[in-house]
Amino acid sequence: MENQNQVTNSRLQEFIISEIDLLAVLNIEQSTLNELRLEKAFPVIRLNGRNRVYLIKDVVGWLESHKSSI
Repeated sequence: MENQNQVTNSRLQEFIISEIDLLAVLNIEQSTLNELRLEKAFPVIRLNGRNRVYLIKDVVGWLESHKSSI
């Protein structure tokens, strides 16, 4: 059973990103991410009151839809 859990966890990591990792990848502060979530409908999954994760496909989709051309 433990091996199956390792596979499941590994596969989940292909689809989700933690808030701490997302901050590092986007190189933004927590306050900026809070603003994006609250004011710009940035996609988030709330696991409970304080823990949030993000679906990579949703984050990429949101970024694509908010890119600007110069």
